[in-house]
Amino acid sequence: MNLYFVRHGETKANSKKLYYGRMDINLTQKGKCQAERLSGLLGSIDFDMIYTSEKKRALKTARIIVKDVEKRIIVDKRINEMDMGDFEGKSYQDIEKCYPREWKMWCSDWKNVIPPGGESYTQFYLRVKSFMDYLKTLNCENVLIVTHSGVIRSIYCYVLGGNIDFFWKFSSHNGEVSLIKYEYNNLYIDNIVCMDSIDKWKRLEK
Repeated sequence: MNLYFVRHGETKANSKKLYYGRMDINLTQKGKCQAERLSGLLGSIDFDMIYTSEKKRALKTARIIVKDVEKRIIVDKRINEMDMGDFEGKSYQDIEKCYPREWKMWCSDWKNVIPPGGESYTQFYLRVKSFMDYLKTLNCENVLIVTHSGVIRSIYCYVLGGNIDFFWKFSSHNGEVSLIKYEYNNLYIDNIVCMDSIDKWKRLEK
């Protein structure tokens, strides 16, 4: 089974480098262009199932990729981004200034400390794990999942034996697609493609 994990296109909060997950923000024009490019890469694949988070940035990205309005998209809240609570919509500097005690606690134990009004990383990982456990039960050839950076990096941790310490060892860019294959009861990362990174490398080669 081929599992295509896509991070949604850019939003304004992404461009401003703000912490957010629960906030429901639309794509920028650049984000829409990223999704269009992904459509060129993935649009010819006949997806048996398509999943997105509840957020419109993921749903819009999926619709642009697939284009077929008749194609059913299944919304699954398990692949929503981590809820950052009161940290939502704030920069690193803003959080450190406005919530110094909570920020320090969170930095010292990022797995278990809950941002005020949000969820801990451990809680977040467990719902992503539940979704991955479910995917492994499907009898499909190609599945598209449009979601968020934290979800995708958690999925890498899942593939690597559930070691969540690996979470900070990966990046996940807007408009990036990761192909994870499930064969003979084994998950493995087959390919990661970031269109923006390809463009950067091409510019460096000139």
